[in-house]
Amino acid sequence: MTNAADTVMTLYHWNILILPSGEEIFVGLRQRPETVPPFKPADEEDKLLPFTLRNSSPITEFNPARGIGYTESGRRYVVIGPASDPTGMIRLSVDQMMPAEQINWKYPFSD
Repeated sequence: MTNAADTVMTLYHWNILILPSGEEIFVGLRQRPETVPPFKPADEEDKLLPFTLRNSSPITEFNPARGIGYTESGRRYVVIGPASDPTGMIRLSVDQMMPAEQINWKYPFSD
């Protein structure tokens, strides 16, 4: 079994959510590795989405120039490109979990 400190989470659409407590967490989309060839060939019958929505534990360190951050759980997060949510999945998910007045994104979405 892998240790959290050995786990890298790569988010290809992402942002940082500032919680009411002031803590910041990564929220974004992560590719489901089992849906990417050569692990599994493309299949029209696959009813699952090719990504999962991921949120992190509180961020302890983030370098926006490099797109690399670390969380309290010891995981390393790598974010690709600027904060984005072209499908609206990230905002929809957070909108369903939190009252609108408590939602505070660190970066503007670039979509």
